[in-house]
Amino acid sequence: MQSARAPTPPTTEPRVSPLRSIGDVLRTLRAGEYALKGLYERVADEADITRNSGLQPASPRHPHDPKWQHRVRCWLANQRQAGNAWPVDYAVWAIDQEGGQPCQFVLIAADGRVEEVELQVRDAVSLLEDLDEEVDAVITDPPWGLRWDAAIDAREHHYARDHSKIIGGYIDVPRGSYLQFSRHWISAAAGVLRPGGQLVIVTGPQAAAHVQIAAEEQGLTWISSIVAEREFVAKSARRPAPAHWTITVMCRGSLRHPRRVFNPPADQHRSKTGGEYPLDVWVDNGRADRPGLLRYTTMLPPRLTQRTVSTFTNPAEHVCDPMAGGGEIVNACHLLSRRITAGDLNPHAIQFTAARLLREQIWPAQTAPALFARAA
Repeated sequence: MQSARAPTPPTTEPRVSPLRSIGDVLRTLRAGEYALKGLYERVADEADITRNSGLQPASPRHPHDPKWQHRVRCWLANQRQAGNAWPVDYAVWAIDQEGGQPCQFVLIAADGRVEEVELQVRDAVSLLEDLDEEVDAVITDPPWGLRWDAAIDAREHHYARDHSKIIGGYIDVPRGSYLQFSRHWISAAAGVLRPGGQLVIVTGPQAAAHVQIAAEEQGLTWISSIVAEREFVAKSARRPAPAHWTITVMCRGSLRHPRRVFNPPADQHRSKTGGEYPLDVWVDNGRADRPGLLRYTTMLPPRLTQRTVSTFTNPAEHVCDPMAGGGEIVNACHLLSRRITAGDLNPHAIQFTAARLLREQIWPAQTAPALFARAA
């Protein structure tokens, strides 16, 4: 782990090939990280951390996390504007550790700017309750209640894939307690939405009723239940095979709330009698395949997550994904210029998401040659 007091910028270009092994994940994070503790120490040395009750706890849940630590981003931004930012050739993560394990990741761009991407190893409720501000949308893909505690050979019966490439640590929810689970985290999510903000939940069809009931109990307004077609369908002999996800959309406020965002996908319309209207059936959502590469147990297709994020949020808005899993919603938000705060109980999921964002999205863009030479 590099120290923030004496950072050493990389002297060679980072590896930008996709993640094929756990070793790739660890090497990526070692090449692209600074210790957040070191950043805090630098702030304490050079800034007045006592002003405005800076030494008081940020929240009762975190008595050892004083308010001044939340100002680190502002301080870094000021240092960059003053020309004092540390030289970093490529985007890196500032990483905080707890008990020797990474627990918080904050993205720093190549120019020293703190990007609006933060990942935390936390449960959904505590992450939502400790947000510093209301959010424009909570977009998430919670556990599916698929009984992943079954034997691996039972999973392979339904999913023909190389399980040596699956990131471990997936935490499922028993089907019998799914409604209670949904009520718990959706109560916290409803409390952080701004007026007109939206809760967007991607589930299998069986869980959709639970999340809608839980959201309506919190006073949220039902907007839509989108049927999103799946290209991969698990075999089923005694009932119709589930061939879609359900995207449940709820709003803090009415359907006509002036701040509610709806940017209907241009390719999901139907024309009739000279007019066009958006459909609640989405087709051509792509696949989540990653042949030969690491993947998370449950992952959504990038095309679907990008379509979802762009439909229900605007650029620069703040999105929270409290159950990030394999990080597809995080990737979509970064690609589409949304601010994103995300978390997951599984530390392997957060490390995979952090490494993947650097190695498969950010670093390739930084090292790609320009299409045309710049004018002299």
